[in-house]
Amino acid sequence: MKIYPFFFLSLLCMLSCKNDIQEEAAFTAFSGARIIDGSGSSPIEDGILLVQEDQIIAIGSREEVEIPEHSHVIDLTGKTIIPGLINGHGHVGDVKGISGGHYSAENLAENLSIYATYGITTVVSLGGDQEEAVSFRHLNDKNPQNRSRLFIAGAVITGDTPAEAEKMIEENHEMGVDFMKIRVDDNLGNTTKMSEEVYRAVIGRSHELGYKIATHSYYLEDSRRLLEAGSDLLAHSVRDLPVDESFIQLIREKNIGYCPTLTRELSTYVYEDTAEFFSDPFFQKVYDKETIQPLLDPERQANVAANSNAQTYKKQLPIAYANLKTLSDAGVPIVFGTDSGVPTRFMGYFEHLEMEMMAEAGMSPMDILVSATKNVAEYLELEGLGTLAPSHYADFIILDANPLQDIRNTRTISEIFIGGNKVLETD
Repeated sequence: MKIYPFFFLSLLCMLSCKNDIQEEAAFTAFSGARIIDGSGSSPIEDGILLVQEDQIIAIGSREEVEIPEHSHVIDLTGKTIIPGLINGHGHVGDVKGISGGHYSAENLAENLSIYATYGITTVVSLGGDQEEAVSFRHLNDKNPQNRSRLFIAGAVITGDTPAEAEKMIEENHEMGVDFMKIRVDDNLGNTTKMSEEVYRAVIGRSHELGYKIATHSYYLEDSRRLLEAGSDLLAHSVRDLPVDESFIQLIREKNIGYCPTLTRELSTYVYEDTAEFFSDPFFQKVYDKETIQPLLDPERQANVAANSNAQTYKKQLPIAYANLKTLSDAGVPIVFGTDSGVPTRFMGYFEHLEMEMMAEAGMSPMDILVSATKNVAEYLELEGLGTLAPSHYADFIILDANPLQDIRNTRTISEIFIGGNKVLETD
């Protein structure tokens, strides 16, 4: 059969034009919403968020962003878009229901799905991570389906000597982790605290291997010494004493993130009675009556009420509130985290409860959102995450109400996207 040149050229043109249309059609424009980009800048009213595959291509007002032809346009007039929330201190893989000891790949997937359901699009798991978590790491799976992105710290490093602790560092390193984690705490006098000699060795070796290190502490003086030793994240509030001016100056000079985890304290005593949030429909959409039934047992509640440690944490929560407010007002970077994913610390829901508690402590809704987006990504070096910006991953939440008016409006979730893929539809 003879093929004429003009026919061949026409065929090439048709195929080329078809490919161009297909490429242009890959754009999705989320149009008309109020956009809070996570940077702390003023919201963009009547905004356009342009997405192609897993990335943000453009963001701005309707006048600033040109929507390509053949784009899929979604009208979001009256709604608000915020970045996906990042938990800078969670735990993944061990808890099923309200009990621990269930670590498995199946449980990792389930936990991350629960986080995603609540708009927690990235979780930094700070300890207890095992080999099964490696394939879930963001490094190894940058396009998760229906679950949150995951960063891990491996085993929490312990040891009575530098050599013992450094052996655990090497094991974490060989397994493949994103961070390192230590605890410097005596659990209200019930355990032995890691010595300064050991934690200085751990911090030094972790840095040599290129890892940031998160440090669990409780006391003001320990937190001060950990900052001096090179900690990259204070993973809990100072709870024994008000922070003083020298501490404020030190943490500002070091430019280190402060992670309050207020819900961690709440979880120690709130089950001395029936927790108010058990009746919250936002809680109930994941956690059913059967799950919480053991926490309603009168004998168990009485034991919590009589537990001296629980009552000490309860009494010292106001100190944590005051320290958060003081440090936030002083310009210290607040890095959002909850310590959820431990039994009775309800992953996903506790992140929204944490934001509510941060507001009770005196932080503004905008500062809270920045702590849970930009600050986590910046101070933990989570590349391409945290803010809605060109070339960043298309991780965002569509809300029915404005969280700047009330931080509880983060619960008015309409849709959630991770890497441009919708992971949740509400009724």
